[in-house]
Amino acid sequence: MLINAGGVQVELLVERAAWLPASETLLVADLHLGKAQSFRRLGVPVPAGTTAAMLRRLDGLIERRMPRELIVLGDLLHGPLSQRGPAIDALADWRARHAQVAVRMVRGNHDASAGDPPPACGIEVSNAPSIHAGLALCHEPDEPTGCFRVAGHVHPVVRILGRIDRIRVACFWLRPDALILPAFGEFTGGWPVAPQPGEQVFAVAGSDVILVPTSRHRARASRR
Repeated sequence: MLINAGGVQVELLVERAAWLPASETLLVADLHLGKAQSFRRLGVPVPAGTTAAMLRRLDGLIERRMPRELIVLGDLLHGPLSQRGPAIDALADWRARHAQVAVRMVRGNHDASAGDPPPACGIEVSNAPSIHAGLALCHEPDEPTGCFRVAGHVHPVVRILGRIDRIRVACFWLRPDALILPAFGEFTGGWPVAPQPGEQVFAVAGSDVILVPTSRHRARASRR
């Protein structure tokens, strides 16, 4: 699904990522690596394998798009425990397989407590906003900037109503001032968003990204 975001052509991908064709750049947000591991250490029974599934999706994106650069819009790691154990080891191994791709991260709120990824991961880190191809790349959608923002943080989802049932799916949220990406992570939850006049919601539905007509969804405005 191709859209115009602040005058820049952006492709919304079913993998819950965005592609900037002019600069051959992939954008993802909110991986929260190590979140499931942190929950299990606290005795909460959550599924294993979320990190591996997430990195496989990144593998596929890189193989198909061959980007020059991958930029993470914050919350790469979930918390301090993510710096130790299998999640960070898997990230370092993944980075070694894709050493030809430049990888950058704009710090998010979770990164403040988790800390930057270790040098072995080869990820350049900066504070928001980071200006790229005419866009302000941020973690939080309302970061003060002088140009159109692309952000994450909210983990947007939309409830789509059918005649007898409803589903909740990840979505891209396009506002006049910002494009908010869905969480790329496998274990992140989501917050329903309510598009206002002049805004659009694009649902990740199976193998497609589709524009959701206002009449087909009902949502509550939320901020994370």
